[in-house]
Amino acid sequence: MFPLKENFTRELEEIKETLEREIRFKAAEFEELVELSSNDLDENACPLIVLAVNRSFGGNARPAVALATIVQYIFMADQVHRLMNDKPDLDEDERQFPVLVGDFLYGKFFLGLCKNKLLHLLAPLAQVIATMNEGAISRWQTLRESGNESKRLEILEMERATITGVAARLSAEITGCSEKIQNRCEALGWELGLAWGAWQDKMEMRVVQQSLSRAKAILQELPEAEVKPLYELYDYMEKSLAEAV
Repeated sequence: MFPLKENFTRELEEIKETLEREIRFKAAEFEELVELSSNDLDENACPLIVLAVNRSFGGNARPAVALATIVQYIFMADQVHRLMNDKPDLDEDERQFPVLVGDFLYGKFFLGLCKNKLLHLLAPLAQVIATMNEGAISRWQTLRESGNESKRLEILEMERATITGVAARLSAEITGCSEKIQNRCEALGWELGLAWGAWQDKMEMRVVQQSLSRAKAILQELPEAEVKPLYELYDYMEKSLAEAV
């Protein structure tokens, strides 16, 4: 197991338990309604970004765990909505379930903000959702331009880098970091998310490595001894992407 995940075992388990408890339907389990395949990065990357930033700067763990769960709701909702398709032979219930389940998860994200007194974070998170949806629409409109690297990266920035960047920034904000540190955390999260998205989109490893290199340069502006969890976050992302190839 990665050192970063070992350091946050309790928090990650709490997030998973909350998700399992909250994403429960009277008539069926979540997995029965949608087949959402996921890997370790899908399950843990967004929460770990929030948790690593929080611990690096000595924040209170409780609001960080709440924020990490909320961000994961958004990520999962986006992934579920991507299961939608317009095949003419698709049963209507199969066509509608991803829409309904995804919207349900978005509702949980809002409820999480209210329950944990984080409603002041609604505006930036709502903008993230809008940007991710814009990215999904752009992807659908440019299916035939898959060889256009710059366009693909632009879409990945909207789909993935925006949520990882804002997750890192908001974690720094609720921890009480300065504007300068918030900006730096957002830039780090952005590049890690872009590397993750580029790998998931099966782009050349050169593209993935370019984002990781930019992330490392941002990270090296901070003393390793003072922000060890952020270095462990980078190590987790780098090794996960390398091992997944």
